[in-house]
Amino acid sequence: MADYHKRNRMAKVKPFQVDIDLTLERQKSIAPLPKNWRLDKFIHRAINPSVSLKNPLEAERRRSKLLALILLTILLLTILILVVVFVTNEPGSLRRSHYTFLILGSIIIILLAYRINHTGHYSIAVSMLLVCALLGPWGSLILDPEVLQGDFVPLTYVLIPVLLSSILVHPAITIGIALLQISVLLLIPSITPVSETINWVSFLIFVFLTSILSILANIISRQDLDEIDRQTHLLIQSESQMRELSIRDHITNLFNRRYMDETLEREILRAKRHRLPVGIMIMDIDYFKQYNDTMGHEAGDILLKEFAKLLLTHVRDADIACRFGGDEFVLVMPGASQKVTMVRAELLCEHVRQMQFTYMNRTQSDVTVSIGVSSFPKNGSTGELVLKSADTALFQAKEQGRDRVVGVVSLSPNSAKTR
Repeated sequence: MADYHKRNRMAKVKPFQVDIDLTLERQKSIAPLPKNWRLDKFIHRAINPSVSLKNPLEAERRRSKLLALILLTILLLTILILVVVFVTNEPGSLRRSHYTFLILGSIIIILLAYRINHTGHYSIAVSMLLVCALLGPWGSLILDPEVLQGDFVPLTYVLIPVLLSSILVHPAITIGIALLQISVLLLIPSITPVSETINWVSFLIFVFLTSILSILANIISRQDLDEIDRQTHLLIQSESQMRELSIRDHITNLFNRRYMDETLEREILRAKRHRLPVGIMIMDIDYFKQYNDTMGHEAGDILLKEFAKLLLTHVRDADIACRFGGDEFVLVMPGASQKVTMVRAELLCEHVRQMQFTYMNRTQSDVTVSIGVSSFPKNGSTGELVLKSADTALFQAKEQGRDRVVGVVSLSPNSAKTR
C-alpha cells in the first residue's frame, strides 16, 4: 500500500494502554452475557448437528423409545395374565396367591423401569426389565411345584429374556442370557424327575433353536442399525457442510452477508429482551481497489485473508465477524456499548497499521482501514437502522481522510452526526 496512507494516523494510541482501558470499560459497562449468547456454541449446534450422532447417547435415545413401547406392551400383557390367574384359580388357593405375588412384583419392576427409562437411564431400565424376565419363569418354578410335574408351560417363559435382549441389547448379552437359561435347564433333570413327566429333550431343543434364531436376528438387526446410523451420519454431515458453505465467505472463511442478515435482527431481539447494547463496526480496507488493480486479484485475496485473520484475533466468542462484500467487513458485538466498541475499533485500527504479510516473496505493509461505529439502541431500533448508521459513519471516516474510526452520536441515522 502507498506511503501516503500513513497520514492522519492515530499514532498516539498506545495498544497496551488501550487494552487496559478496554478491560476496565468492559467490566464497568457490559453485563455478563447469558449462556445463550455464546454464538460459537449456537453455530456449532445450528450448522453442525451431526456431532450428536457421534455420541452413543443419540442411539440410546432412539432405543429408549423402543424400550418404552415394549415396557407398555409387557405391562398390559402382565395385567392380562393377572386377570387370567384370578379367573382360572380358586379364591384363596396357594397357587393363586403365589402367582399374584409374582405378577404384582413384576408389574412394580416394569413400572419402575418405565419411569427410569423416561428419565434417560436406558441401560438401567433395560437391566431391570431383563432381571424381571429372568426371575419370572424361575420364580414360578420355585413357587409352583406343579410346573415340574407336567405343567411345563411356565417354563417356556425362559425364552422371554432371550427374545427381549435380542431386541434391546448387544448380541453378546443375548448369547450370555441364552447360555445361562440353557445351562440351568440342563441342570434341572439332575435335581428333579422332570424328564419323567415332560419330554425334556424336545423342550431343550426348542429352547436352543429359538435362542439361536434370536441371536442371529439380533446380529443382523444390529448390523442393519449400524449401517443406518452410518448412512444417517454421512447424510447429516453432508448437509452440515452444505449449510456451512452457504453461510461462509469462500475467501476469508468469515460469515457472509447472507448469514449476517439472518442473525443481526435476532441479536437485536435478544438485546431487547436482556436490555443490553449491541455494538456495530463497518470496516473498509483503504484503497483496496487500487491495490487489487495494481497487484492483481491474487494479491487482493491474500490481503483479504490476512485482514480476516487479524479481525478474528479481536473478536469474543459472542461476536459475529462477517465479510459484507468486496473490501467491507462487519463486526457485530452483542453486549458492547458504543464507547467500548469505539475503543475496540481504535485498537483494531492500530493493529491493522502494524499488519504485514508476504506476497511474491515481498513483505506487504502500510495497510489501513476506515471504521464506522454505531450501536443499538442508541443509533437505531432495528438491525437495519443500526447498520445504516454505521455505514454513515464509515462514509464520514473516508471523507475525513480514511485510516480512522468515526462513531455515530445521534439518535437517528437519517441525521447522523459523527465524531
